Amino acid sequence: PPWAVSAGPAGARRRPPGRGVARPHLAGFLPRPPPDRPAVAKRPEDTAYIIFTSGSTGEPKGVEISVASLVAYFGNHNEVLRFTPESRVFSLSPFHFDVSIEDTLLPLSLGAFVYQFRGVHAGAIMRAILKRERITHVIAVSTLLTMITEDGRHVTRENFPCLQMVMTGAEVCDPGVINVWKTGLPEVRVINAYGPTEATIVCVTHEIERADAERMSSYPIGRPLCGVAARIVDDGDEVHEHGRAGELWIGGEQVMSGYFDQVEETARRVVEVDGVRYYRTGDMCSYDQDGNIVFHGRNDDEVKLAGRRIHLGEIRQIVLGSPGVERAAVALVPRNGHDVIALVVMAPDRSVVTDVEKRLVDLLPEYMRPALVAWSPELTVSSTGKTDENRLMRRLAEAAEGSTATHFALSPGGDVRPIDGDGDA
Repeated sequence: PPWAVSAGPAGARRRPPGRGVARPHLAGFLPRPPPDRPAVAKRPEDTAYIIFTSGSTGEPKGVEISVASLVAYFGNHNEVLRFTPESRVFSLSPFHFDVSIEDTLLPLSLGAFVYQFRGVHAGAIMRAILKRERITHVIAVSTLLTMITEDGRHVTRENFPCLQMVMTGAEVCDPGVINVWKTGLPEVRVINAYGPTEATIVCVTHEIERADAERMSSYPIGRPLCGVAARIVDDGDEVHEHGRAGELWIGGEQVMSGYFDQVEETARRVVEVDGVRYYRTGDMCSYDQDGNIVFHGRNDDEVKLAGRRIHLGEIRQIVLGSPGVERAAVALVPRNGHDVIALVVMAPDRSVVTDVEKRLVDLLPEYMRPALVAWSPELTVSSTGKTDENRLMRRLAEAAEGSTATHFALSPGGDVRPIDGDGDA
């Protein structure tokens, strides 16, 4: 197929004549289609799939991806993934999550082996399967990669004898987690990826060449895939200088056809510039000094509190850069008649919360510091493996209503109890 890569180190794409949709190599595993159901050729503009996503609005929207966009994505992304028929891929994604196309359908289309994990999300279990199944490629959202990593002492060649690549994304990943993999397995390619559903799964990637132990903010998301265009726009002007933030626009062949049956919403989010269709992501980004794109947060992460504008993503980035923090959730929640900033820190050790608060005092003005702080000893994940921020914040807000406490502990069983600032009940 046109998105196959050579076995050579460059991973260059083979380019046979034409670009068709590959048939998965499943002979002997699945029955042939009955003769009265022949394969139907698809035109580039036909719909390949529609996946519903609520995004930040909470209003479900059907993202319609064409056959041409999907085929283009397979080729563009596999220049980075470098799947071959010999690859063995670990799939953690449910089928209602578009990452399943990346870690299941794409490798299957090349005849690669895919292990579909459907067990309990526990680090030891996932690591055992990665070793037993001789997995070469792991694609895991940041929360699940953190679970696999745990304290980092298991990230060795003995435990991952065949591993060639680790890719993470969908959430901001703690740089400390990435550093563990790049330090423990320096020859393994470690990639930070980014992509909204509207731009066909993944559209920007960054390979971490070496661990940066001094890094306190997240690694860049990098540069667009081949065939993808990117612009950062601020107040209607395209941004070129490093450090200046604006909204990221993604353009080119991977942009969705539109939102199913939502013409006005499509027109609001998809614009054309110089003959190229762009999707306005709503994500605030900038360029670093090397020209890589750096993700800062959602533009709707900006809240107004006491007349001041606050970017919640800025708070989250600082917390994630604190040693010992696995994940973090930040939101504006109602409390006793007014809104306050709430923070949930997920870390095995409760003492980490004290260190996080000291760091916030050092780096943030008082009006940006959370008024409610909670500690959770375990990662709470949604069905897609991401941090279930809505559930965490709902539990915290319910516990805080009518209470004067400022610090809480969220137990694995679902209980929420107040604790004092030193962590004592």
